[in-house]
Amino acid sequence: MKRRIITAILAAMTLLLIGCSANNERIDLTDPLGGSSILSAADLEAFFKYGQNDTAVLAASFSMEDTMLKLTAERGPVTIEGNGYTLSGTGDCIIRLDEGCTLTLNDITVHSGATAIGCLGSAEIGGKNASIIGVSDGILCADELTVSEGSSLVCKGSNGRGVDAEEIRIRAGASLSGEGVLGGVNSRSDITLEKGASLAAYTDENYNALKCDGQLSMADGSALTVENRGRYHGAEIYEFAIEGAVSINAAGGSEATGLFITEQHANMYAVGSCKPEARVENGKGRITFVDDASKIPDEIPQPDGYVDETDKIEE
Repeated sequence: MKRRIITAILAAMTLLLIGCSANNERIDLTDPLGGSSILSAADLEAFFKYGQNDTAVLAASFSMEDTMLKLTAERGPVTIEGNGYTLSGTGDCIIRLDEGCTLTLNDITVHSGATAIGCLGSAEIGGKNASIIGVSDGILCADELTVSEGSSLVCKGSNGRGVDAEEIRIRAGASLSGEGVLGGVNSRSDITLEKGASLAAYTDENYNALKCDGQLSMADGSALTVENRGRYHGAEIYEFAIEGAVSINAAGGSEATGLFITEQHANMYAVGSCKPEARVENGKGRITFVDDASKIPDEIPQPDGYVDETDKIEE
């Protein structure tokens, strides 16, 4: 009996020694520098700083706490494959992009106690099924924000804006949605929707759902949706440029209009509706809404004295 016990103990010790030998090391599935199976804030921070590849694959939801992920242009474009997990944090922002950076987010929720993604200059953000949520802003960009071709981004600001940028360009076939108490989407300059792109903005409060201080340019096949569930405008836009058949659905608050346009000198057509009716502050131009693109005239009659000085919208 004693011999059998001793034999069993010796066998177990032998297996343990074999398992710990150089030729039988324990396999660690995490690889922060390679980007596979990211399980912690430390793993993801190491990937952003020293990663040898451009794609990080999350294997769990976790918090960065007050650590900020900093992406530099020298590091190159980075993609985070979220696999349905949530990346959270409590710092000034979870991900900070330097000038000229490109970030792709797929199947992920980025949820911050402040701003979710901050951009120090111009930046490009894309991906599929990405929810970007901040207690302050979803995305805050100091210069031009570009949404990558074919992307779908949903941004929310619990106490701020979904998207706030100097300028916004939505590439062909991409969609951007913003919602916030201070407005869904805010551009301090122009907004450009390329062919087939879509932009949506929502608010429940007494701010514009969409604010564009420059020109909002819509290429053929693009779509704009704005909704104010409070009292103010669905959108306040300095001026419109429309090319081809576009879709616009605008709903204003109880004491405002669907679209408030500062300068409108040309007559335009769009498929959709605007309730209450669009209001133009300066100019004789109007937007006429139809229920089908076939009802848009080939030649749109213009107000007396109108001169077409608009540039063709880039595709």
